Amino acid sequence: MSPTAETSAGSPPAFYRLDPGRFAEYRRELVIRLGIRGTLVVAGLLYLAWHFHRRSFSDVAMIAVFGIGVPIYSGLKGGRSRWESLEIEFRDGKLIRRLGQYPVLELVPNDVTAIVELARGITIETNGRLNGLFISNGLSNFDTFKSQLISWVSAGKGSVPQPSPWRYLRNFCESLALTLILSGGPLYLWYTNRRAVILPLGIVLSLSAFPIVLYFRNSPNTPIRGRNAFWFLVWMPILMMLLRLL
Repeated sequence: MSPTAETSAGSPPAFYRLDPGRFAEYRRELVIRLGIRGTLVVAGLLYLAWHFHRRSFSDVAMIAVFGIGVPIYSGLKGGRSRWESLEIEFRDGKLIRRLGQYPVLELVPNDVTAIVELARGITIETNGRLNGLFISNGLSNFDTFKSQLISWVSAGKGSVPQPSPWRYLRNFCESLALTLILSGGPLYLWYTNRRAVILPLGIVLSLSAFPIVLYFRNSPNTPIRGRNAFWFLVWMPILMMLLRLL
């Protein structure tokens, strides 16, 4: 009997894993989503290049590679190992997630602020924003998991919390702010013709990225081996500032 099979009639499995047969579907959807996002990013970057009259072939090639190629490659690299290594377990009143090179994530019912059902699975929102957890419907025994999740939260909190109607606006504002600081600001720094703003803008962007990097590095949804790569976001504005001033 497989680990995800039910241990006895009517009882939930010991732990849950993603169905290996659903990986091809997941990979196809991932390529489509990243391709759409990458195309939008490239469109925005090309607009900046056109607006600031810097339309060389090298700029266009760099935009295409980093706007579409890198996100798709990063998303697919190690995708199968992540898919196969995910393990969800309910034990000692906790929900425990284990995933390859990622830190172990442990949640108790009081951590859960909302359970949001989506077309592709379930999002478990928590008190710690970076401890949120998305569970794909590619999980074996997904319906059983969903029922056990609701029972687990209800037993600990008395009821299943509903998502805030303002969460979409809040998430949009947060995403917009992060995009402006981590992407929009450095791009403006690279393309602007206003030489007087290059030095102060580079310093402000670097200082603004520092607390953001510290925040995301502590997330259990950030792979352990990739945490140091976040420091590039701090040094990138400084590097771009120096290249523009030289």
